[in-house]
Amino acid sequence: MCIRDRDGEPHQGTARSRPAPADDGAHQAAARLAARLAEGRTGVHSTVVPAPLWPAGIFRPGVEEDALLTVATAQDGRTAVCLATPVRRAAITGPADDGLLARLAQAAALAAEPLLRYQVERHVALTLQHSFLPRPHKLPHVPGVDIEVRYVPASRQTEIGGDFYAALRTGDGVLTAVGDVVGHSLDAATVMVEIRHALRAYCVDESDPVVLAARLDRMLQRYHPDITATVCLALVDPGSGRVKIANAGHIPPLILRDGGGAQYVDACGPLLGLGLERPPPTEHHLTPTDRLLMVTDGLIETRGIPLETSLEQLRTAAADAPTALDTLCDVLLGCFGHDREDDIAMLALRLGPV
Repeated sequence: MCIRDRDGEPHQGTARSRPAPADDGAHQAAARLAARLAEGRTGVHSTVVPAPLWPAGIFRPGVEEDALLTVATAQDGRTAVCLATPVRRAAITGPADDGLLARLAQAAALAAEPLLRYQVERHVALTLQHSFLPRPHKLPHVPGVDIEVRYVPASRQTEIGGDFYAALRTGDGVLTAVGDVVGHSLDAATVMVEIRHALRAYCVDESDPVVLAARLDRMLQRYHPDITATVCLALVDPGSGRVKIANAGHIPPLILRDGGGAQYVDACGPLLGLGLERPPPTEHHLTPTDRLLMVTDGLIETRGIPLETSLEQLRTAAADAPTALDTLCDVLLGCFGHDREDDIAMLALRLGPV
């Protein structure tokens, strides 16, 4: 079977009982034949390609055979499915089998269309994530603060969500944020981009995390009334070590103390997009040996396991992890980040020399 997507790229498969041909060029040649047969046509149609024109080895390695090609084009007019069978086998079953192949090709085309459309949407959403989340070497340099970030998209079988991180310079220090737009789709990724840009704009003349959370909340209510998001904002003053935290329905940050202690910050508040009153910020003091860890729930959330259990597992693993920020992030991804059903965003911070 060969499926040609909207961009003309071929996707092929063979029956499980048959080994794949050693020469991948045979598949490419077969895909080109199928594309020419489908060009400018709609519906289902069949044709026989004689052995000299059909790539050897498609059906059996090293064997030349005539091929019956049955091509069906999906409703979008761009997705085509081609079933190739040896003519000798079709001749045994007779004309009735032609109708069966036609129905099979048509059903495959109908199934392939939404799958390929999802593939395109996922690629666009992932491109958005990578384009708008700053690379580690592009994070703002703030004297007195060291920052390490990680972003891992969900496994290939799941949709892209709206996880994000941010680190922004303000007049009062550095504002860090980790958040997640509820949902998994291109829309979620698009709203994520809007939230990050809005946060950057608001930070020009405001640094209080509670005020910023309230502004983001109003932005979502006005422009995306059907969408909610979680975010945790932390304003760190490198000189004094004071940190002000506002949490909007997100996993609270962990403070890791020198010597192995780890404790979640007691900070909570309603999700963004609900228009509810926000509590005052939670204040803590970081010493030069402390680390602040902020993550999205994609790192730990597992179906069938209570979130409280996963949070405790994260706290224990983080407390026992090495002190270096890059090693801390890598160890936690190694412990929890395999085959996740959601994106993972992570930001670790510590005070450095001013």
